[in-house]
Amino acid sequence: MHASFQRIIESARPKERRRVVISGKRNSAALAAVLTAQDKGWIDPVGCNGASLKLRDKMDVYCADSDIWHAREDALRVLDEGEAEALLDMGPLDERFFSLLIKSDTRIKKNHLLSYVTVFTAPKNDRMTLFTDTLINSAPGLKEKAKIIENAIHVAKALGIARPNVAALSALELVNPSIPSTLDAAILSKMSERRQFQDAIVEGPLGMDNAESGLAAQHKGIRSPVPGNVDVYLFPDLESASLTTQFLAFLGRCRLGGVLAGTRVPIIIRSPLEPLDSWLLNIALGLIVNKEI
Repeated sequence: MHASFQRIIESARPKERRRVVISGKRNSAALAAVLTAQDKGWIDPVGCNGASLKLRDKMDVYCADSDIWHAREDALRVLDEGEAEALLDMGPLDERFFSLLIKSDTRIKKNHLLSYVTVFTAPKNDRMTLFTDTLINSAPGLKEKAKIIENAIHVAKALGIARPNVAALSALELVNPSIPSTLDAAILSKMSERRQFQDAIVEGPLGMDNAESGLAAQHKGIRSPVPGNVDVYLFPDLESASLTTQFLAFLGRCRLGGVLAGTRVPIIIRSPLEPLDSWLLNIALGLIVNKEI
């Protein structure tokens, strides 16, 4: 495991064990990670699905409905009522699942927009790097992108990035009224100048070339500390985010993890873009990002 991810694993243990309710379709890799996290002293798992019955000797089983959706509703109710401090859902992930989260009690949601942050280490410099949104919001507008940035900043700071540099990506670095993502990026950058994103720095629009290279940005007349030093990449849409993440995963052989952001309590899931062995890393990320709960 990469050193950065190993540090995440090592720092994941909370002051007290978290009671984590388990839902979703049985997934052997997820259950193995749950038991490992239990052995590490991170969590006390509580089964809330039929798949948990075989593990009665390893965990409490609160309810064991064989219907995945009834079990998920029961799991969210357990979380809403404060009988558990986190949720781990083994999937499958689809619109109906995220709708359940959005409609759930405000104890779970921090705001009305959930987003997913993919975490990896950049191959060129081993820098801890975040991509967003890589799973949920297909075509976010300006308002949604502002929330996605706020979610990503929260994740970045939880991972020790004190002043995140955010690249608002588009097809090119010039503002073009015919390309809405350039307008959104320019507005987000101006909002950052007015300190509407705390002490994070948002720069955009940036093409991937001048986001990655400070020298390339200077040649384009961009004077900013962000190019060449990006912590968070904000993609204009889900399609571009997903394709770029897949490229890193399958061709770049990058190790990926991820965390659902915009929640008050850890909601631990695994993106289909991530390998099966990312479950333990994702549990650690969920516990760290929501450490104050």
